[in-house]
Amino acid sequence: MGSVVEIAPLTRLEGHGSVRIYREGCRVERVELNFIDSPRLFEALLIGKSFAEVPEIICRICALCSTVHKVTALLAVEDALGIEVSEVTALTRELMLQAGMIQDHALHLYCLVLPDLLGVRGVAELASVAPELLKAGLAVKKAGNTVLETAGGRLIHPVNICLGGLGRSLNKKELVRLKDELQQALPAAQEAHRLFSTPFPFPELPEPAFLALQPSDRPLGARLCRMADGPTFPLRDYRQHVEERVVGYSNAKLSTVQGKEATVGALARLNLDPDLEPLAAQLFATHKRELVGKDVRSNNLAQAIEMCHAIERALRLIDRLIELGPQRASAPAISPRAATGSAACEAPRGTLIHSYSFDAQGLCTMADVITPTALNQGALARDLLALACAMEGEETTRMTTALERLIRCYDPCISCSVHLLTL
Repeated sequence: MGSVVEIAPLTRLEGHGSVRIYREGCRVERVELNFIDSPRLFEALLIGKSFAEVPEIICRICALCSTVHKVTALLAVEDALGIEVSEVTALTRELMLQAGMIQDHALHLYCLVLPDLLGVRGVAELASVAPELLKAGLAVKKAGNTVLETAGGRLIHPVNICLGGLGRSLNKKELVRLKDELQQALPAAQEAHRLFSTPFPFPELPEPAFLALQPSDRPLGARLCRMADGPTFPLRDYRQHVEERVVGYSNAKLSTVQGKEATVGALARLNLDPDLEPLAAQLFATHKRELVGKDVRSNNLAQAIEMCHAIERALRLIDRLIELGPQRASAPAISPRAATGSAACEAPRGTLIHSYSFDAQGLCTMADVITPTALNQGALARDLLALACAMEGEETTRMTTALERLIRCYDPCISCSVHLLTL
């Protein structure tokens, strides 16, 4: 006799979702992953808007991810309009992205994943069971937040970064203060790998098809996408390689890349020739066997190593900004033109792509945004089915607990993913 087991709501992740497991007796027939946040409709809302408005509007997709959305939108509009930026501008933007990586990974690892590892229900119990660990994680997050707030003018939806430049460049006193805070956070980030190397205690999953941007010599200048066991392709041709389809039970589209269910994020980046700072490189070498070619159960360990890398990289960026000194930050005059531009950045959860077209007056005629969670959704649905099938006959609570933990390994941002449905 058929039955349906529903996990609703999914807990300790960003946004609202549910999972339905359809069974015939003990046999699992299928699994549905439902992202049920209301569609954002951002791409349709941008049509007819001025090029100057696009980055300001699109970053409202999500508060947690607002910085990386704004930076990527700025890069895409600048690509369309042929705008070059100074080294100080480019370094400040990258500093903000590294800070976003720090605070996002710290939030996920210490507040959403650590309760699983210690057998508690959430942050409130964690504060009683392991207060010092929680304080250490929150201190790392605070360091990232401070950089974002200082460089961006505010923590969420930053105002200091704009087309072609900055509202103002950071002075030496501010940079030294940020450096001190990051240096204080580095020891905890360096030790985080010990917490999150604990094996995921459930059956193995299919080997992922990893996707990430190929690093560039120029900060935020990546123009190539790399697929494991597949050809590298230019970012401008992404629509020839990425396909999306609407499913009736979710408000986000399912994506495939070169016909495969791609996996993006920290584990993907570490599997595709990572360029890591020294301490993070040592951690990666220590854990290489647990990371390379492994399934998404290793993603939290990868995030812990990336958190250390992001602090090291941020410190190096600050040293360079101190060396360059404050510079005139006002943006240049911008002339609109009919053009299309694309850009991509590595967000905490993986590859983020923005693309826009404008008419001769600089009004937006096309907007396309592909988020990491949208790219990951197909692989996540596949892994949920594989795990459920591997646990056929298990007690229902044990199965649903495993499925929720698997979803948290992917660290989805549902708010970002559901904007993909357009008017």
